[in-house]
Amino acid sequence: MKLAAATPAVHAHLRHVDSGRVSAAVREHRVQAVLDGVPMVMVQGGVVAAWAVFLGGGWGLATTLLVANAVAGFDWFGRVAGMVVTEAPGTRAWQKETSRFAGGVDLMDLPPGVDLVSGAAPEPPQVERIPLETLSLRNFSALHDDGTIGVQGVDLTVQRGELVLLVGQVGSGKSSMLAALAGLIEHTGDVLWNGTPVADAQVFLRPGQVAHVAQVPRVLSGSFADNVRLGHERRFDVPVAAARLGPDIAEAGGKDALVGHRGVRLSGGQVQRLALARALATDAELILADDVSSALDATTENELWAALRERGATVIGATAKRAALAQADRVVVLVDGEVAAIGPWRELGVRWGHLAG
Repeated sequence: MKLAAATPAVHAHLRHVDSGRVSAAVREHRVQAVLDGVPMVMVQGGVVAAWAVFLGGGWGLATTLLVANAVAGFDWFGRVAGMVVTEAPGTRAWQKETSRFAGGVDLMDLPPGVDLVSGAAPEPPQVERIPLETLSLRNFSALHDDGTIGVQGVDLTVQRGELVLLVGQVGSGKSSMLAALAGLIEHTGDVLWNGTPVADAQVFLRPGQVAHVAQVPRVLSGSFADNVRLGHERRFDVPVAAARLGPDIAEAGGKDALVGHRGVRLSGGQVQRLALARALATDAELILADDVSSALDATTENELWAALRERGATVIGATAKRAALAQADRVVVLVDGEVAAIGPWRELGVRWGHLAG
């Protein structure tokens, strides 16, 4: 569907199918309302008729009370009958489908060592990390879920320890390219890790091997330490210092200070640097930084990029800041989803300076 750009047609088909489902649901509710209402009306009519016969002298008070109570008892039987008619078919269908999905086994058959009540689970297996020496992209294109192409035809080689930055107007494909390199969206073309093609990007370009810092990062509603370590035994002070977040954490009360619900106590720049510290704490082979300096002042921004260079981290990022572009080994200019130029900013700035602020 994505490769054939058929997503809009499929959405239209699903809307058509859903309209039929809605109509069926409306009819079902109408039938249920009738089945619920008719017994009640008949019961109340029977009670009124019993008292009418009493007032007409047809029988005595005792008989009237007996008949009225007996008729009222039929209300319960009518409701049960209505529920059987409306609920039984759906219940049978639900049981049949759940049995088919289960494949004849217990859906709650948990693996050894997993306890849903206490939250206990065995430690995940250690996956071998492959050190990055060279990352090569050959005719690389990023594909979104709706079938649109974010960036296409990218040929790029990044050496270990290099800082490569993407620059371009809004919608030029910077974020799409970084998301595809992180395995978050699909791609076409070849990604070569040390000359070896990456067969399954979503498995190989995993967190720990590749760290992705989104343009609008997500922050946990815990402490600074929780957000950086994510429950792992990872360093805290070193990545925080590299992200230039140390003074902010000290002012907030230390690493155990709470950041508020989803980081509500933090500014935009602090959220970006906290997400960067979280990425640096993994010691990932490749860091993908999507405009992490957009909310920083010029001094902090220069210190941030200088710290990344000192760490020797391999970074592919997106920015529109001249100070960052000047420190990059190479700059990739994207125009309408295609590479327009690659080279040092001192050479590209004359022609493409209007893209940087």
